[in-house]
Amino acid sequence: MLTARYDAGVRGVSLVEMMVALVAGMIVVGAVLALVLAIVKSDRQTLQVTRLNQELRATLAVIANDLRRARSVGDPLSTAVIVTGNPYRAVSTATSGCVVYAYDGAIDGPWHVVRLLSGTVVMQGATARPATCSVGGSPVALGSRQVEITALSFTPTTTASSPPVMTDEGVVRDFTITITGRLIDQDTGLSSVTRTMSQDVYVRSVGAGV
Repeated sequence: MLTARYDAGVRGVSLVEMMVALVAGMIVVGAVLALVLAIVKSDRQTLQVTRLNQELRATLAVIANDLRRARSVGDPLSTAVIVTGNPYRAVSTATSGCVVYAYDGAIDGPWHVVRLLSGTVVMQGATARPATCSVGGSPVALGSRQVEITALSFTPTTTASSPPVMTDEGVVRDFTITITGRLIDQDTGLSSVTRTMSQDVYVRSVGAGV
């Protein structure tokens, strides 16, 4: 027959000790959760800022690649003997945040207008040279709605042999495109982050006197 044996030297955990252990465990768990949340937030911020950089770079590349084709014609030899010169020679940056240019074979063109419209860079085409940057029709957005473009500029890089102001008679070949944007995010730490990028573009001239 088995009998219960009581050992007076062994005692259980008191209520106070249990509460102390519970509080200590909660502190450790809280610290771990805080660390995990901080890592997740940091990773998200890194990804969003990387996204901002990539989008600005992509938008800048689209503009630069299209602007680089300005003044190009299908038949340079025939264009060279035209009395009035290249019909697409004018590249206008007279309006802030806007550039007007043309090239043979441009979609919806031959004239293209790239400008800043309500926080988005847009491109529009026109069959005739626009008098202003406000072109009728539906503009095509260059970028997503998650990024707001806050500034866009096209600066002609002039030299001693090129005029400071673009006209039909003068030709500026080098342009500096500068774009600034920020993320549209509920996190103020992200929405306050801005990035600025620039790219120099060389626009070819085709035909005599253009």
